[in-house]
Amino acid sequence: MATPTVDGAKEVLSYLGSKDSGRSTAQKVVVTDLREEVVVYIKGTPFVLRELDQPVDTLKHVGISGPMVENIEARLKEDILSEVKQQGGQLLLHQEEFNSSTNQCSVLGYWEHIGLDDVMTPAEVYSALRDQGYCIEYKRIPLTREREALAADVDAVQSSIDETARYYIFISHTGYGGVAYAMAITCLGLGADEKFVMEQTAETHFVSTSLSESMSIKTSAEIALRQGDYRDILNLTRVLVHGPKCKEDVDTVIDRCIGAGHLLEDIMHYRKALQDCSHDDDETWSYLMDMGTKAMRRYFFLITFRSYLYCTSLREPTFASWMEARPELGHLCDNLKLDK
Repeated sequence: MATPTVDGAKEVLSYLGSKDSGRSTAQKVVVTDLREEVVVYIKGTPFVLRELDQPVDTLKHVGISGPMVENIEARLKEDILSEVKQQGGQLLLHQEEFNSSTNQCSVLGYWEHIGLDDVMTPAEVYSALRDQGYCIEYKRIPLTREREALAADVDAVQSSIDETARYYIFISHTGYGGVAYAMAITCLGLGADEKFVMEQTAETHFVSTSLSESMSIKTSAEIALRQGDYRDILNLTRVLVHGPKCKEDVDTVIDRCIGAGHLLEDIMHYRKALQDCSHDDDETWSYLMDMGTKAMRRYFFLITFRSYLYCTSLREPTFASWMEARPELGHLCDNLKLDK
């Protein structure tokens, strides 16, 4: 979901039964914030930093770590409180307004009276909710489409898995890209892929059928690519323990997480856009190649992570160290080709 207001977060958590009502036991919810942007809550509403000359575009910190972004948020809170004191208890805030007739956003500034207790970081918000009786665990793991896929990110998401938790919520700016990846890692870590295979529901059958009918598949080669049968991925399955089964498990999970984006569709999108892109447009070509390769690496890591789970029942060593001990996998990952 997108970053909620404090009231919105309470509504979602209450709906999931995260607060002990006396009639039923509270259900534990793991909340993972995947945003890389710096966020601060003011009077229960989340705000992000903006550039003065780009007021509609959020400031992104691609590759930033969770502790680092939380540290920046804490410092931003201090700066805001300092400014509030200087302005006599007021703060200049801005909000976006979308004009449907012009199809453009405008940014409007307004002064808001702010108390010292009105400014909170996301970590403080969820800590306060926990103090109010909500059974939650909050994690900040920046993860976006633009971010380079790393084995350490897989470990970070896996560390959020809690066998006592009933629900997992992922917070994202767009709701796509990083959410689908984090959901897939979590599903694999929970062994949900095996449950998905057994749960051939009517709804799943309907979705799969609708998708296949809507795809304009023309050649057997395109069918293979839509199934993730890229040359480098097939080479990966040959060197992994239970390689083909790992890919099959991952494909099942990706299909079930389609509501948050489809990784194989992302790869196909960038691959097709790359084919249609003029080689004279170096900037666009480089961007598409970079984004497509990053999507391919996320797919690569999901398959290798599944093999890691097959090989290490006690989750030791970490996935990152497991990968490091297998230089042949690192070589394959560093040389993935989007056009094969």
